[in-house]
Amino acid sequence: MNKNLHRLLPQVLTVAVVAGSLSCMKTPDLDDKAVPASAQEVSSSLVDGWGSVSPLTMLKGDFLFQETEQQIDTMEPRLVLQEGITISNVTETADQYDYTFLYQTAVISGENSSQSTREDHRSVLKSNATDSNSVQAASKKSLKSTDSAALATAKSVLAKKSDVKTLGDDYEMTLGFERVLMLANSCVMTDDLLKYCKETLKVDSCEIKCANLTKTSEVRPAPDLIKQQSNCGGLPNCQLNVKKVTFDWSILLKTGTTTEKQKVTYTISMTPDLPFLPRVLDYCSRGLVQIPNSTTKVLVTVCNRLKNFQRNTSQN
Repeated sequence: MNKNLHRLLPQVLTVAVVAGSLSCMKTPDLDDKAVPASAQEVSSSLVDGWGSVSPLTMLKGDFLFQETEQQIDTMEPRLVLQEGITISNVTETADQYDYTFLYQTAVISGENSSQSTREDHRSVLKSNATDSNSVQAASKKSLKSTDSAALATAKSVLAKKSDVKTLGDDYEMTLGFERVLMLANSCVMTDDLLKYCKETLKVDSCEIKCANLTKTSEVRPAPDLIKQQSNCGGLPNCQLNVKKVTFDWSILLKTGTTTEKQKVTYTISMTPDLPFLPRVLDYCSRGLVQIPNSTTKVLVTVCNRLKNFQRNTSQN
């Protein structure tokens, strides 16, 4: 999960851009008033937004396409990543359903694009297959490492401290429900995160705080590529009912009497009008990134957006 989170956070600035137009930017002030939000409040908002849907609504042949854009301060957003996810096979064993995915990526840098395709896998226990009310019941492989969600989030955010890096080639597939699950548990302070803070970051202690939780509902048009499908992919009036959750996630690193704060604002939009696989419409993170060889930080927003979903209508 850690690598997935890394790619969703602002690590795609090039040295040329940083050395040029960003060098004289003023560090934005993000210390606005915080209204505390409990871990339970954040989790409940995300689970409610996700709604009820069985993971078995994922069918062989289903395909989704999504893009990731990055915006530096007030500059125009630029496309940095395209992803195609296809369910190539579904097999049944005694206790679970095994899904095989083809994961295609195109990493975009200027006019260049580096493409790759690989297989990935998820499993759904039969005991959880009909549990449509629990995001956490969806897959045995929700987190791809032993890290807790809070620790995975912390590692991602703190990776921005040292340097702004270019994109690597170590992309891993992240499904929408995995993003919901990560955020739903990100506000829980855990023993493994405290151990990481003390042993790896060499601070006396750390603390997780979440704040400024908002929940909104809206109706928005379907993505353009879905509009182009016959009967708009089955969507009434070619529209989607959307639930959006936004909150601030902060980690406070304490050494003696000194406290350093790292903060990211997360926004995720979900729709009950689409099945399990494409239910997350967009996932954005917004925070300050350190410019290399400088004390200046710039505000960077990274958004992953659903662009298309095609159902394999030949499946029963």
